[in-house]
Amino acid sequence: MNTLVSQGDDSDLKFRKGILFSQFYDFAAKHNRSYLYNSSELLSRFLVFQNSAQQANLMNLPYVKEGKSRPVFGINKFADLTPAEFKAKYLSGLKKRRPVLKFRSNRFTAGDFHSPVEMSSLPVSVDWRKKSVLSPVIDQKGCGACWAISTVETMEAMSVISNQTKVVDRLSIQEFIDCDDENKGCEGGDICQAANWAQTHGIIPEKDYPLTRKTGTCKPISQSAKKIKVADSKCDSLVGKEDKILETLANHGPVTVAVDATTWHNYVGGIIRFHCSDEINHAVQIVGYNLEGEVPYYIIRNSWGSDFGEKGYLYLKYGGNLCGVAKEVVKLNVTTQV
Repeated sequence: MNTLVSQGDDSDLKFRKGILFSQFYDFAAKHNRSYLYNSSELLSRFLVFQNSAQQANLMNLPYVKEGKSRPVFGINKFADLTPAEFKAKYLSGLKKRRPVLKFRSNRFTAGDFHSPVEMSSLPVSVDWRKKSVLSPVIDQKGCGACWAISTVETMEAMSVISNQTKVVDRLSIQEFIDCDDENKGCEGGDICQAANWAQTHGIIPEKDYPLTRKTGTCKPISQSAKKIKVADSKCDSLVGKEDKILETLANHGPVTVAVDATTWHNYVGGIIRFHCSDEINHAVQIVGYNLEGEVPYYIIRNSWGSDFGEKGYLYLKYGGNLCGVAKEVVKLNVTTQV
């Protein structure tokens, strides 16, 4: 094992690599990595792990300069994936982009996305996690159906908020994956199109159409099946108008958004304030915000499992369209079809 970490002339470097390899070995054991029993792959994955650690350190530098003691980036469960592998596995969910303009709807009148916002009228913080309207965080794993997951999650929340259901009833993500032929199942999709599809077809409970995380053939669904349908929706760009996102979160409910999640590869916790573009490649749900502290932020619900970030959630600085968060925003209402 020492031969894997003893290259180089600097004894301190050797020592640090030895510690890092020990951390890597513990990481691989914790996550049940099969390469623990393959020496050549073990070495190659260690080099990837080492690069991830170095990248996280570099990404934390702006936070250190600000005097923020807590690292935002570090070693997480994706640390042995190269950027290309991470992108292929977790950021393939928004391959088929469609113009947002195509899906703009005039069905919402009260609280329209483009009406003025009186910021002083909004609460300083909103957190729908505390209102018992959210289902547990899910792990999409190798299925690029973030578009379906985030849409279903918002439908579930709005169903409780609008008293369509008394408790959170998990809706079928798999029905979306298999049956929405305007999108591409585990190969990706579009959150605006997803809301439109759910308005026409509705979604049945997950217990009647369980999740497999594989794109399959659409199963026959009884016409008498209970469904939650999107009653109306609004999809728009709110770049430069992020106060409308806050207003919607405060006065309506959670929203679905598209983001650039490339650098979330290394996220471990705290508020992301740097290292994002607006080249959207992933879909998530915004479930709240907080304007009280030095850095105002959104509360983002992700679909990479509860062992990612802050129990499956992450925090993203409010304002400036960071990570493209305001580029494509979907607000919706639901109704019950019995």
